[in-house]
Amino acid sequence: MQLRIRAKLIGILLIAAVLPLCLALIAIEVLGYRYYRRERGRLLQETASFLATTIDHSLSKEIDKLDDWVELSHLNGDVALASKAANLLSESDFQERIKQIEARWPGMDRNSPELAGVLTNRLAQELREFQSVNPLFAEIFLTDSRGQLIATTEKTSDYWQADESWWQRSSHVRSGRCYLEGVHYDESAKVYSVDVCIPIYPRADGMSQPVGVLKAVLNVSPVLTSVPGALTQDGPSREVITGTGDVMFELYSRIGRRVGRQVNAAALEDITGTGSGWSLNQLGSADLELVGHAMLNLGSPLVDAHVPNGVMPLFVIVHDDVATVMAPVRMQIIMLAVAGGSLILLFSWAGYYIATRKIIQPIETLRGAATSLAASAKLPELEDAAPATPVNASAQRMLAELERIDTGDEIEDLARDFNAMSRRVLTYHEQLEGEIAAKTASIQEDLQFAREFQEALMPRSYPQVACTHTAHPLRLNFHHVYKPTSSVGGDFFDVLKLSDTRAGIFIADVMGHGARSALVTAILRTLLQDFADQANDPAKFLALINRHFISITGQGNQFVFVSAFYLVLDTEKCVAT
Repeated sequence: MQLRIRAKLIGILLIAAVLPLCLALIAIEVLGYRYYRRERGRLLQETASFLATTIDHSLSKEIDKLDDWVELSHLNGDVALASKAANLLSESDFQERIKQIEARWPGMDRNSPELAGVLTNRLAQELREFQSVNPLFAEIFLTDSRGQLIATTEKTSDYWQADESWWQRSSHVRSGRCYLEGVHYDESAKVYSVDVCIPIYPRADGMSQPVGVLKAVLNVSPVLTSVPGALTQDGPSREVITGTGDVMFELYSRIGRRVGRQVNAAALEDITGTGSGWSLNQLGSADLELVGHAMLNLGSPLVDAHVPNGVMPLFVIVHDDVATVMAPVRMQIIMLAVAGGSLILLFSWAGYYIATRKIIQPIETLRGAATSLAASAKLPELEDAAPATPVNASAQRMLAELERIDTGDEIEDLARDFNAMSRRVLTYHEQLEGEIAAKTASIQEDLQFAREFQEALMPRSYPQVACTHTAHPLRLNFHHVYKPTSSVGGDFFDVLKLSDTRAGIFIADVMGHGARSALVTAILRTLLQDFADQANDPAKFLALINRHFISITGQGNQFVFVSAFYLVLDTEKCVAT
């Protein structure tokens, strides 16, 4: 199907206007989407890093308070005295004493001498005074160098602590450093806590072994939920997760409620693989989310790096649904598409209107004139030809239409030149028709003569070839029907009588048609008659004719090709060669 100029113009306008808009929308969708997503991911990463740093700072500040109090108080002297008294017992006596107290410890109340001794002594009072000023420390107790409980704010689960891993690790912590363990979830209090363990060293120089260990249970839920900017539920979700993928709690919850769900393995690998960063992941649902993450470094510079940390790895994640995050970009693309589409329609309509008035209509007039001129230039088809006068009259009307084209540009110049050319063509048209008709008649006469000449070359009669062999009588009778596809064909055939029982059949096809083919046919007929006495051997006969044919036709510049077939039939021997 051919497109008209009007359809092409519409297509050009649409391509010129719509294609750039589509490319712009695609660029905004791809590049803008990626840029905005990357920037939002970095923003979530920075938010997660800020929250992690703030939480680390808040916890470090609480631990620093405890360490400063230990350094400024007189605990080291009292603990040293208690440890010195405990060391007076032999190992067997000490173990026996611990065994007895441990057996009675679960059933002891505050009136029991052993429990009352660690709850009401001067060290216990100092611990409670510190606790009253720093209520985030839910429980504080002291042990001597052999792990015995010497002071506590509350009854502990065990009296002897030396068999606990935190006590054993704390004994190897350097002076001025601490050991952390946790984070634990207290089901009864619905809070998370971290165990802060500080070894008590004597003030005397040269002492390398601690004389006791102080352990304080720090309630971290208020610290984690009091992060600035994390108390609102608007915006992205902010959560703390463990290294195993358990979501501990949501940062915007004032009570630090436990979430009780888990992050899937693929997302957890991205989160725990680096200290901080952002990624696209499905945390738990099928929705794709933009996730910023940062690692929590609980504690402070007081934490001893030489002792394995007992705090589980924790991470802050800030995440939001990708569809929600990218909604502004989607809205901008839609608005740009609507505005751009409206402008395209408006300008396309204006351009189409102007092009129709100034380009399409004049071109259609030119096309109509060309059509009429082409129709008038066609020669009549023999007896079916129509008179030339009505066609010329139609062309004259179209030329009058061309004179009325007034565009003031190249189209008007084209119309003027076309008008002058057309009038000149129409002037020569009738003269040309007469000349063509005369030449056509002459060519037809020549072709008719060539056809009659070619038919004259065809055999009029054929030789009769009978068989003398009575056992197998065989007679050859020849007939032909010759119907060339055009007025003059390129085919030729003849039958040669070689003897009373043998006949040669020659068939040739000359390349092409017309007078040249008739001439070549005459040459072949002459050669065939001249060498008829040598026609017994088909191979030698065809080679002989071919040599003489080449010697005749090879002197010209025209290429002539003839395909030939020659057959010898022997009725006596019943053999075809």
